[in-house]
Amino acid sequence: RGGNPAAAAVEAVRQHLAAGGRDAAGRADCSNKVFTRDASTLPVTYKHRGTGGRSSISGITSTVFGSTGFLGRYVVNHIAKTGSRMILPTRCNENARQHLKVMGDLGQIVQMDYTIRDRDRVKYAVERSNVVVNVVGREWETRNFSFEDVHVTFPTMLAEICKEVGTVERLIHVSALGASASNPSAYYQTKAAGDAAVRAIFPAATIVKPAKLVGTEDVFLNRFAEHTNKFPYAPVIDDGGSRLQPVFVDDVGLGIQALVLDETTAGKDYELCGEKVYSMEELVKLTQKIIRASNTGVFYVPAPLARLPARLHEYLLHRIPFPLPTPTGLTHAYIDAQQVDYLKGKNTLGFKELGIVPAKLQGVVIDYLRAHRFGGYDVGSTAGQELK
Repeated sequence: RGGNPAAAAVEAVRQHLAAGGRDAAGRADCSNKVFTRDASTLPVTYKHRGTGGRSSISGITSTVFGSTGFLGRYVVNHIAKTGSRMILPTRCNENARQHLKVMGDLGQIVQMDYTIRDRDRVKYAVERSNVVVNVVGREWETRNFSFEDVHVTFPTMLAEICKEVGTVERLIHVSALGASASNPSAYYQTKAAGDAAVRAIFPAATIVKPAKLVGTEDVFLNRFAEHTNKFPYAPVIDDGGSRLQPVFVDDVGLGIQALVLDETTAGKDYELCGEKVYSMEELVKLTQKIIRASNTGVFYVPAPLARLPARLHEYLLHRIPFPLPTPTGLTHAYIDAQQVDYLKGKNTLGFKELGIVPAKLQGVVIDYLRAHRFGGYDVGSTAGQELK
């Protein structure tokens, strides 16, 4: 007489599935999907802003491409903690992206599979957002992806889609400081070509040009420390005189968050750099001091000589049917890049205009290098004390 409510609920689900997922009127029922194909009902507008904070609503639904990369994870963390919905297309397995789930409030992080060559999947991710951030990039080419694929073809397609769908109000495109058609490195040449394409297709795009990134997961200072531990001398190209302004990766993530929240930054370029200028040689010696290395020598490798193993490596890269390790410094793009300086322009926008003071390189920012210390992590004092 009263019946079993649980059994009735199960029977209702069975009937729903037997009807092909349609309601009584024969219409498709999409209530069990993460999001529907029609984005018109989503609150993709800045007018829905709440009071701020992780559990508030920022009014932002942001798609971040490259979220599992070095910079991408910091970008996701800073945007998500403002109460934003995040759509994170990735091409990796669950183990490689699970750490991103906890960066936003419950249910605010949506992950999906895609490749940069699948236009339909890219569009599927973009059409639900009012903010799109592109952090996709590679410092060396692989058998599957060239610089042209990653830095030009994909940003061009993404800008076209952002313009086409009509819901995207902001496009943040991450390039690199030094991107120029005149740069001797193919890495920076293709970055410049991608920037020009994005600007032509989506004029309101904000282009971010960070300096060389340093942080716990970097392949920059960590590599200098590894080379010091493995070899009698740490190699540098030519005289190690290329000058740059390294920047803490978390500061760049914070800067991109500020760009997303400030609509007046649309259509502008920002160069995000550290305040101090170093040469490559100085950074190698700084790293050696932090790790308390007993061998503090530097081996100056002429660029023509360094290109010989690089040529062999790149030849094998496209012919061996399995992944080939690519050590930092063993590519033409890296070697060629050492011929010029990477400094912020005098009149360009940067951290100052965003109200951010970048952290100094010395001290806690590079204390992660203690993991490479001769004698163990706990030998000696912190990096800040070492450099006083």
